[in-house]
Amino acid sequence: MLRILIKKLSVCFTGLIILITCTACEANASYPIRDYLNDLSIASGIGTGMDIDENFEDLYAWGITDRSDKELFDKKLDYDYLSKTIGRLIEADGNYLTALKNKGYISSEVNGKNTVERETAEKVISKAVEYINEENIDSLYEAEFTQEVKSEDEELEVNDLVYRQGEYQIVTAVNDDGYEYRQAEYDEVYESLDFEGSYIVDFTQAEVIPYGEEEIDTSYINEKYTLLSNKNHVFNTDGFRVSYTLNTSGIDVHVSKNENGMNIYLDVSINNVNPKLKWHSKEDDLKNCLFNVSFNSTEKLGVSTGKYGNYHLKFKDLDSSSFKSLLDSMVEPAKDELEATIPICKIKTPIPNVPTAFLNLDLLIKLYASGKAEFVLYNKHSLGFETKNGQIRYINDNTHDLNGIIQASAKAALGINLGLEAAGMKLADAELDGGIRGVLKATLHLYDEDGTKKSVESDVSYSALMDIAQDNPDVKVCGDISLYWMLDLIINTSRTKMYKMGFTKTLSILDDDNQVFGNLHHIENGHFVEKCTRTNRSPKNTTEFTKSNHIVLDSYAEVLKKGETYQIIVKALPDGYSTKDLVYSSSDTSIATVSNGLITAIEPGSARIKVQTSDGKHDSLVNILVSTG
Repeated sequence: MLRILIKKLSVCFTGLIILITCTACEANASYPIRDYLNDLSIASGIGTGMDIDENFEDLYAWGITDRSDKELFDKKLDYDYLSKTIGRLIEADGNYLTALKNKGYISSEVNGKNTVERETAEKVISKAVEYINEENIDSLYEAEFTQEVKSEDEELEVNDLVYRQGEYQIVTAVNDDGYEYRQAEYDEVYESLDFEGSYIVDFTQAEVIPYGEEEIDTSYINEKYTLLSNKNHVFNTDGFRVSYTLNTSGIDVHVSKNENGMNIYLDVSINNVNPKLKWHSKEDDLKNCLFNVSFNSTEKLGVSTGKYGNYHLKFKDLDSSSFKSLLDSMVEPAKDELEATIPICKIKTPIPNVPTAFLNLDLLIKLYASGKAEFVLYNKHSLGFETKNGQIRYINDNTHDLNGIIQASAKAALGINLGLEAAGMKLADAELDGGIRGVLKATLHLYDEDGTKKSVESDVSYSALMDIAQDNPDVKVCGDISLYWMLDLIINTSRTKMYKMGFTKTLSILDDDNQVFGNLHHIENGHFVEKCTRTNRSPKNTTEFTKSNHIVLDSYAEVLKKGETYQIIVKALPDGYSTKDLVYSSSDTSIATVSNGLITAIEPGSARIKVQTSDGKHDSLVNILVSTG
């Protein structure tokens, strides 16, 4: 009887477990319409918070949803509902399910009543957002003026509106000597202003206002770019040497400084600036506006701290205890730090076919470093906003690609304000601080005569410790880095007309979710490893130590223009090898080729050059970016 009872209980318990498991699986597979609408609103920029009710109202204002859709919140997403919302977002015609099938958004085989998995829906959302952000716009310009625009040749009166010297002006006085004028404000010029356009900015047509008094320097050659002296703008600010030049597609900037044994340089290129503009206003009723600017940027940062290079001669033969004592007495890490915000220039470019309308670019660079760093950061940006029937959505699509190594606490950020101006008034803008921030903490592993390891954290920079501890077999150095993408974005600052009408938003992203390499953060010998490998070892003198246990190069990342070359410089090799043992190869020979360490840039793109010993036991990489500028 007891056995039968136990068996029955066992069967019931097993059934309960299966039921719970199936329920959990069903819950995990479920994608409620509530969650879908939240994801759609945030991805499209129509909603910006996690409150589904607020995001739903925003979607409704854009005509994406119906009021009755609230009753569907807890139902699973199917293809009929997905097609309806996405079809309205991209303004597809006719039957939405058929339209999305024809456009390739969803498979032609799916049935409208089939449920949609989250992963599939996210791909459809991403494709739709990309479509609306990359909308093609036809050129249009229409203006209704507050009064007749007169010429200087006519008889004028006070408060008349005149177009002279490339701008609209108001007559302020009439006297025997002629007329006095002031620049007209936007509302004094336009009753309504309607224009649309999409174009690539030609920077050779720009008016440039530098943030420093330019020097006459015909001998200066930029370390990164070979610039013609008559186009190369040079000035000094806060001890930094700043050089920049404009070309058809963008601007190249070089910043450098040498201070307290620290050499630092930052090369920045901004190119392919593509504004997409719609401005439709009448009597302060902004019905349909778009300000979306896409551009590419490349930042190459290099920092070296050569003042510790010879310290290892004093430290290399010390036992680990004496090493730590001497380190604490000799090295002051605070002197390794360098931080600056460097304004570069304002660039004003005319908008085609729209008199007195300009796209303004205000550029500055922010950087901080406390050790050795070398990396190339390539970004693609698309940012701005769109209004529809008094509702706004925010455009923020930024992708990053990082190559190189960081052996320091370092930050490099491109600060840029892109603004739309008409008749002397700033209508709209987008302000971006974007880049990378790394915080590196160093650890010393000190070995005694018995091979026992003692680990201590150090305030001295990782790169300095690497220089000082080289050749000392009783000291090993590790680093742990927190490396983040950095993005602060303001849509419509307080200086704009859109701000005064309530169309503004501030976004700030800087948290653990934006780590560059995810959980891979431990560094040994300048390279990322999954976890620390420093362990206790055999007693002293039973292990031979090589001068370098990996291939050490002078540079691990380079930006080249098409046709440029770069020679790889090998600084150190493991014992038993010479440069004759090295083999070079390119991951993509259509982008860059390599022969005996000489890299040649072929076409725009990125490639990795591998430097490897002929036996395949050791290798290192040089990341190459061939720029479009």
